[in-house]
Amino acid sequence: MTYCIRPLDAFINAADFQCGSEPLNDYIRRYASQDVRRNISRVFIATPENDPRQLSGFFTLSAGSVSCSSLPASLARKLPHYPVPVALIGRLGVDKKFQGKGLGSILLADACQKVSQASTVLAVAGIIIDAKDDDAISFYKHFGFIPLQGQAGRMLLPASVFQAK
Repeated sequence: MTYCIRPLDAFINAADFQCGSEPLNDYIRRYASQDVRRNISRVFIATPENDPRQLSGFFTLSAGSVSCSSLPASLARKLPHYPVPVALIGRLGVDKKFQGKGLGSILLADACQKVSQASTVLAVAGIIIDAKDDDAISFYKHFGFIPLQGQAGRMLLPASVFQAK
């Protein structure tokens, strides 16, 4: 299946979105458009190419920072000893009808590509995610994310992994 990924718009039908996580379902239905309007995060949605109203999945991007002391020693020794800028994938969800078909990987790759493009004008040391459970941790580890010290479920993908050469 081919998907279109675009910024959240009023055309999408989020009412039927069910990913198995009620906080993610609630977010995309009730709060996502508010966060975009308030400039808190950017929300990107995936729809089947042949049905631009059906929400298949989504992710959010925003800016943040992380303490150098929480980074793995191999990265921390190369950075200043104060908070460093990062991009945050705050939420990523795939509707149950589309799970197991690679859409989560497609969304993650698209998020990394967007951050890489932005990093040409906005410095980031990496991408942070907050994995909600063991399945999510395994998913992100598969793509090179590494756990942050003392922060359960918080993981980092160093910029060297996703930046275009």
